[in-house]
Amino acid sequence: MVRSDPYPRSTPRRFECRSCLEVVVTDERVATCPECGGRMKNVSVPRE
Repeated sequence: MVRSDPYPRSTPRRFECRSCLEVVVTDERVATCPECGGRMKNVSVPRE
């Protein structure tokens, strides 16, 4: 059985900085914060 991804990649993703809480919405992956250089976390998909 083939399952489809319930979270399509065509929608913009939200990334939040772990240091300064800056939020970036983009279609591409963001690894470092443009404001402070801290690590970014993908907060687009709810985590359990």
